[in-house]
Amino acid sequence: MVEPISEYGVPEKWWNWLGAAKAAGAVGLVVGLLVPAIGWAAGIALVVYFIGAVITVARARVWAHIPFPLLYLAPVVVSLVLAA
Repeated sequence: MVEPISEYGVPEKWWNWLGAAKAAGAVGLVVGLLVPAIGWAAGIALVVYFIGAVITVARARVWAHIPFPLLYLAPVVVSLVLAA
């Protein structure tokens, strides 16, 4: 995980914050099963997170890696669509 994120040019000081944001989004989706508003907020935040990941990979011109954040983005989008 460290090698690709370094290759994309993401500053090392952001790594912990990005990991915490992704973990908070996952927890938010689980809590959202009981409190739908939190699930919606977490889902939207994760969509923004993974779109940012796609943009970061594209800016680094590592085209072969673009499918990976899209694979993580897909279930979040599906969960939001199903919750609507």
